[in-house]
Amino acid sequence: MKHAEKSPHILFILTDQQRADCMGCASHPLLQTPQMDRLAAEGVHFTNCFTTSPLCVPARLSLATGLYPHNSNLWLNDSTCPLDADTYGQRLLRCG
Repeated sequence: MKHAEKSPHILFILTDQQRADCMGCASHPLLQTPQMDRLAAEGVHFTNCFTTSPLCVPARLSLATGLYPHNSNLWLNDSTCPLDADTYGQRLLRCG
């Protein structure tokens, strides 16, 4: 069996600037989000999530690298991820 045939299909959806209760499946009284609700029902829906930083870029870099801002020294929104950083994207590439 080829490596590609064994590899899982990974779809990672991260919405931007959305509160945790802003989906129909999270019991929002007004919002209708049928596609997101279906994805949540058929996949994984995290009900408790916390950010590593209140700033956008450091939080996203933490997600990409798995490091807290105090470990990566990427604290500000003008931070740039080093090209040699060990990110989940790089790990997926190495796995094919």
